[in-house]
Amino acid sequence: MRAIQACFVLVVLGGFTAAVSDLNGFTNSTDACDPRGTQHLGEDLDIQFFNTNAHINQDIRFAVEVGPDRSIEAMFVVSAFDDPNLLLHVPGVLPAAPATLAFWADSNLTPGFQALSVDPSMQPDHQWFRPICPNGQMTFTHTTPFQDIQDATSTGAVFRFEIPVSFQRPELFDHRRMAAWAVLVDDAGRQTRAFYRWAPFVALSPGMPVPAQRPPPAFFQVGGNVLGEMRGTIDSGSIYEIHFVIDADDDDDFGTTGDYNCVWMNQAMPTGAGTDPNLWDYVPDLSACDPNGFDPVTFTP
Repeated sequence: MRAIQACFVLVVLGGFTAAVSDLNGFTNSTDACDPRGTQHLGEDLDIQFFNTNAHINQDIRFAVEVGPDRSIEAMFVVSAFDDPNLLLHVPGVLPAAPATLAFWADSNLTPGFQALSVDPSMQPDHQWFRPICPNGQMTFTHTTPFQDIQDATSTGAVFRFEIPVSFQRPELFDHRRMAAWAVLVDDAGRQTRAFYRWAPFVALSPGMPVPAQRPPPAFFQVGGNVLGEMRGTIDSGSIYEIHFVIDADDDDDFGTTGDYNCVWMNQAMPTGAGTDPNLWDYVPDLSACDPNGFDPVTFTP
């Protein structure tokens, strides 16, 4: 995974810091980044997290939003968050227009998104907005206050990548990271619309035991109950490139020569009678995979 340099510059981010009337009001923000340059369609996004210990082993869901109506162009999921200082790399996810990242940690005991509430007895999920800089480099330091991220708009279908039954083994999912993503390919270029990163549970802090792992999932899903929005980012009738990677060499870098790599070209969401227009249930053909000497069916740590 490529390195990221955190920019420490004096800035005021509209909507995220208080307005000031003189230079004494400026603060040194560890989440600042370089706002210069032009954002390009399909730019990678790198997010360097800091001090996010509160959300270890929780799911964090993200939406890339554009325009005043907060149209969601891409979504991605980290399940589960496994490093308080994680460097998260999401390939090709940025739109051509200036964008905002809205994201939330599923920290409430109630499953699903819990918005901010005027009722003090309600415990919301931790949630934030952050501007995306043109070069796709971001830093995020866990902090309060939270920002209300509801009322975004998504008009596409949910992406669900089916895990082959023979892969649904604790030996695999308890010990290896994985990722699946769908890349829209059209005349405008390429853009990742859905990305899912799996990681096993880890110890909450050094010296503590690792908690019991989750059962192996039957699928990776991106979309549905993101920011309270029940739809996804897959456009019916468009052509996609689908990727699935098992981090076989355990270097937290998806798609290298030591990994189990799969790519499916020229894929389209099924339409017609009997199909769900709000869901792309993608069933992979494993003949398109390059195992690089790794067998998910027989792997034993």
